[in-house]
Amino acid sequence: MGKCFLSVLLGAALAWSAPITLQDALSMAKSGNAQIKAEKAKVDMAESAQGEARSRFMPTVSLSAGVTRINDPIYIDLGEIQQALSGIAGGLSTVAPAAAYSKAYIDAYNQASAGYAQAYNGALAQGLSAAQADAFAKSRLGGTAQEIAQQKADEYAAATQQQMDAAKSQIDDAEFRMKVQDELFFNARLTAIWPIFTGLKIYSAYDAAKENVNAKKAAFDMAQNAILMDVATKYFTLRLAEELVVMRENTKKNLEEHLERSKKLEASGQISKAERLRAEVALAEAENAYDDALRDQSLARMALASLLHTDTNITAVTPVEAPESVRTMEEIKQKARENHPGLRQLRTERKRSQDAVSAARADYFPTVALFAYKELYTKDLTILEPEWAVGAKAQWDLFKGGETRSKVANAKAMDRSLASMEEQTLDNIGLLVEKRWRELEHAKGRLESLKKTRELADEALRSQKLAYESGLATGLDVVDAELALSRLQVADLKAHYDAVIAWLGLLEASGEVEQAGAMLNSKTVGKE
Repeated sequence: MGKCFLSVLLGAALAWSAPITLQDALSMAKSGNAQIKAEKAKVDMAESAQGEARSRFMPTVSLSAGVTRINDPIYIDLGEIQQALSGIAGGLSTVAPAAAYSKAYIDAYNQASAGYAQAYNGALAQGLSAAQADAFAKSRLGGTAQEIAQQKADEYAAATQQQMDAAKSQIDDAEFRMKVQDELFFNARLTAIWPIFTGLKIYSAYDAAKENVNAKKAAFDMAQNAILMDVATKYFTLRLAEELVVMRENTKKNLEEHLERSKKLEASGQISKAERLRAEVALAEAENAYDDALRDQSLARMALASLLHTDTNITAVTPVEAPESVRTMEEIKQKARENHPGLRQLRTERKRSQDAVSAARADYFPTVALFAYKELYTKDLTILEPEWAVGAKAQWDLFKGGETRSKVANAKAMDRSLASMEEQTLDNIGLLVEKRWRELEHAKGRLESLKKTRELADEALRSQKLAYESGLATGLDVVDAELALSRLQVADLKAHYDAVIAWLGLLEASGEVEQAGAMLNSKTVGKE
């Protein structure tokens, strides 16, 4: 009773299931699988890092501002210079009046003598005597040349003395202690720095970032390829389980019909009770097999639904059949060598390691950069700080204790390691393709042999049924023929499943699993 109720429930669930093709399942996985989303986020991160690496080609412009308080103001004290200047002024106040007196006396005496001679000669020319002319000339000048020169020299000496005293007093009174920085000051600066030569370090970093994007894309393709392979495998597992349910149900129905006939024949005395019991045992075994098939179908549906992040109301409609024509094994190997995501990832990692060698070698060269800055707040600038500046700066690390050589050697070793891994991966991919190819060929061979055997089993079952109804065969013969056909049907389904899984394995090796649905889509229409 419980098995019957389970069969009814599973049958009802199947009736309400939404049909999806393999292409639908692959599309759902690509858009909704969490691991695929995580790998896509890694690609986005790598692309952002590439943009960051590209930005290093451009100058860096920054704005900085701050307020600072120090313990005491900063002064420049020139007291010693003040003392020296004061001493010099004191010395000059002693000698300068005498020098001024001498110069003024000579200048005044020469000028007075010239005036006296002119007045004296003029008076003689007018007929005055020498004594009269001398008196006239002295009265005209206001005294003798010696008196006039003495008066002028005294005046100049006194004025010079007064000026030197005033200069010394001004030096003594002057403030020779200057404040250059307050205890609280502000600053704001706009700065630009542009590296123009880094020994190819920036270029190598950008190339490495670009190859990192390619590596992450390859890793994304590899993860997506593996997940889609898992989706396709679980999809065909569900499809196989569904077909097994149909096949087990047909076998159960056939055995139910055989049991009904056996009961009628027993009632009419044409067969023994043992033959009728054998039919009941065979039917019970078929019912158990049918229930097992339903449970396997339910588990397969849950496994696929979990992978697709959807409910379990789904049913697979793409038939379990591999395409008739595929590329040759060598063509598939070549395609796998070109497109296998893992191999592409290794190759991009190798390019990154080569960029790492170039980046390590860049330490052998100097770094040259242009710079400029402008002070935006100049009120608190000291007398030693300019308002703006431009220039170039170079730095060359001449000795780093062998660090650069070690970095170059390490990068080269990494490149050799990746080259060996690439070679090994090529061999593994070739072996994988050959294995999958042989599995596909083996499954196709089994299908060919089962095709003839199944024709024979169908004819044997038909003949045994007719013979049984005619009394020429036993119920055991019919049951054995029915079970033999059932085993052949299971083997046929399994061979188709093995063929399509081997074909998917070939697509996985060449990175083309996501195209499997489109390749099989034409076989899906009209087939359930």
